[in-house]
Amino acid sequence: MHRDRPWFFLVGGINGAGKSTFAQAPDTLLFLTGETSSDIEIINPDRVTTDIRARRPAIPLSTANVLAAEACEARVDQLIGAADRSFAIETVLSTDKYKERVKRAQSQGFNVFFVYLLLGSVEEAITRVKRRVSQGGHDVPEPKIRSRWPRSLHNLAWFWEHADAAFVYFNGDAPPGENRPASLLARRSAGLMCFHPSPPEAVRKIIRRLLPKWR
Repeated sequence: MHRDRPWFFLVGGINGAGKSTFAQAPDTLLFLTGETSSDIEIINPDRVTTDIRARRPAIPLSTANVLAAEACEARVDQLIGAADRSFAIETVLSTDKYKERVKRAQSQGFNVFFVYLLLGSVEEAITRVKRRVSQGGHDVPEPKIRSRWPRSLHNLAWFWEHADAAFVYFNGDAPPGENRPASLLARRSAGLMCFHPSPPEAVRKIIRRLLPKWR
């Protein structure tokens, strides 16, 4: 990686995995890169959706989500083309649409920094989204979460390999009575790879299948 280049932070994970919290914490993202100061534009799809619904309250939420996704992707394309500032965006990673953008960003001189938040099961993702809705957050239909789960995991391996730096965290719920932050499972940076020696059992098989160098 080149310290004098802008950063493209791509934060992935299934619905409910904690992407928004991570992607909207520029200090955390910079800490992972080893830098101390840099301006990062945070592209927040949920905020864009809220703005669209405020302007057009009659449209369905599903339509607003599509419009917000299109607006955010257009902004990503603008920033990649300009190549003059760092930015961060979150994605479920259930499609291939960011693969070409990663390649294009690298050709434009960006360092691509990939972070993935992993849960132990799709059932946990569904439970966490329901909990979010009960607290006033936005919903995602259960069938959509289930269909996205295997596709998101499949794409994890590609971004792990092609990003300039990649971090995978386990962000599953802690057992009752415990307060556990997200734990680092695997890291690839500056030509070195490090793997957690004893990951939670819930994710051991997932990681071994996705990241072949895991032992």
